Amino acid sequence: MSLKQAIAARKAKQDETVRTNPEIDAKVTQFIADNPKLYEYYNEMTKEQLIRKHMLSKMQRNEYTQQRDQEIIQWVNENPEVKAKVEERIKNVPAENRQRAFVRVAKDEAMRQTMRQGQGQPPPSQGIGV
Repeated sequence: MSLKQAIAARKAKQDETVRTNPEIDAKVTQFIADNPKLYEYYNEMTKEQLIRKHMLSKMQRNEYTQQRDQEIIQWVNENPEVKAKVEERIKNVPAENRQRAFVRVAKDEAMRQTMRQGQGQPPPSQGIGV
């Protein structure tokens, strides 16, 4: 198979797997029409620049999530009654999933504490904005 045929086959396979949502596609098209300078800015970037910009966004979102998770874990560790509730809820979770489950359950508990505050209950010793 020649290189040209291989590229054509690869492109055909990609076209089959790429799905587009017509509503989202229409929104993007409208956004592009409303922001021609922004479209031009991105259109002039190389593929490497675009990938790096996208990866920077992913990296920043990941850092934010990790920081928020650490704040939640710290809050739970500072509140023994909350920690006991969280530990009780995850006691049957397999060890390899325990950390992720701990954070998820801790976030749920933080939300409950926040909602109780709104109902006239005394606030937890340290508020967490979740």
